[in-house]
Amino acid sequence: INNWGTGMGANLIGRTFDDRGTRGGPGVNRNGERSIWGYVSSDERPAVAGDINAYFGADGKGSRFSDLSPSLSFRPSSFLRMSAGLGYTRNNEQSQWIGQSGDQYIFGHIRQRTVGLRTRVNYTVTPALSIQVYAEPFVSAGEYSNFKALADGRAADYTRRYTPVAYAGNPDFNYRSFRTTNVLRWEYKPGSTLFVVWQQGRERTVDRGSFDFSRDFGGVFAAPARNVFLVKWAYWLNY
Repeated sequence: INNWGTGMGANLIGRTFDDRGTRGGPGVNRNGERSIWGYVSSDERPAVAGDINAYFGADGKGSRFSDLSPSLSFRPSSFLRMSAGLGYTRNNEQSQWIGQSGDQYIFGHIRQRTVGLRTRVNYTVTPALSIQVYAEPFVSAGEYSNFKALADGRAADYTRRYTPVAYAGNPDFNYRSFRTTNVLRWEYKPGSTLFVVWQQGRERTVDRGSFDFSRDFGGVFAAPARNVFLVKWAYWLNY
């Protein structure tokens, strides 16, 4: 038995009605969707293991969605484990909600790319001392075009649901963030433990919708940082 795993499937969703599609205004019919998904995972017993998940979908009206999430883990010894994972999402939605302008409910075509890189390290220095590290830089960029106003949210025909409109706003965005949590655990005597935690968060949003991997991930660490330090001390009273 090799202990590998795999699976796949398909989903077919008919047209639905979204009563929150305009965030408090009239509801909107949503196109039906067709999607397929699958995954492969390797045997976790060897020093190197990995898995990959994939998802692809479309609504038949020009909207397409995809997600790819591979990950890899490395365990060179019983006291050290490292893992890294990538999350990559593409969203091409023809009727993404933007906001309300006067008495019009504005939608548009969004071309969005989202990438996250997850890293974990678990290191047991001694049976009483361990270190855990988690870090994830994250970028999501969305570029809008083909603005339209809601004409008849209940129309079964997609072409009658919206009407083109000139929209002067700029809803494009480029969101960058970084999160890390680092924990040191020391059991200085049986039942008594000291935890030292350092967390850092960085985030920034700019009104640019294009995605560029080197530029955007380089900009993650230029964003303002917020650091939090925590100490928890526990002492076991043995009567």
